[in-house]
Amino acid sequence: MRLDGPFLFSFFLVFVRCSAMLAAAPVFGGAGLPVRVRVFLSVMIAGALAFALRPQEASVPADLGSAVLAIANEAAIGLVIGGLVSMSLAAAQMAGSVMDIQMGLSMGHILNPNTGTSNTLLAEYKHLLATVVFLCANGHHLMLGALARSFEVAPAWGWPQLEALQAGGVALLAQLALIALQIAAPVLGVSILVDTAFGVVNKAVPQMPIFLVGLPAKILAGLVALSVALPAFTVASTNAVELGFQTVWRVLAAR
Repeated sequence: MRLDGPFLFSFFLVFVRCSAMLAAAPVFGGAGLPVRVRVFLSVMIAGALAFALRPQEASVPADLGSAVLAIANEAAIGLVIGGLVSMSLAAAQMAGSVMDIQMGLSMGHILNPNTGTSNTLLAEYKHLLATVVFLCANGHHLMLGALARSFEVAPAWGWPQLEALQAGGVALLAQLALIALQIAAPVLGVSILVDTAFGVVNKAVPQMPIFLVGLPAKILAGLVALSVALPAFTVASTNAVELGFQTVWRVLAAR
């Protein structure tokens, strides 16, 4: 393998796909990871893939338009891989937002330094916990494996992949919404029972502002239910990650 123009251009295309995936992927794509570190990782991974897999060397485009299209093709595939994997972690954040509303914590927001946005307390907690589950389940290794295999199953981005992305993305969102509801179900059930008890007490003693007095009890009951349901959260987060990778393969392998 010679370090000539075609190989260097092929290496650059691999670098673009890898950097686009890392920019959209969880853990690697946040603002907490310096840009220089992300670029260094992209160069190292692209170099390893270029020499190990030896992707087909593309001829250097004769005009700027062809070069831009080739770069856009690689960026699109990388963004799809990283974006769909990131979506799989959104179920935990959605569940946390629902639980915050039910427990009365929706007014409390904290800044996420990794994304630069503000989230509610339990939404941020669930997102960080889902990230830990993602790493413990070797999700980052699976993501790098998907990147390596993408050069075999999806050398180019076309209309079949776009149609599969539309159908797969909608299906993935529906499944993630169901998983989010399952994660939040214990807290929702406890909140309904507590609200029912508050209603009975308020009916018996109308003079007592029970919903203000009993708010700490509702928060405490929600936290207890949240703690008891943590093992189920691990299983649900793992299922969400698996659904994300299944969608990635359906999109990349579309013909």
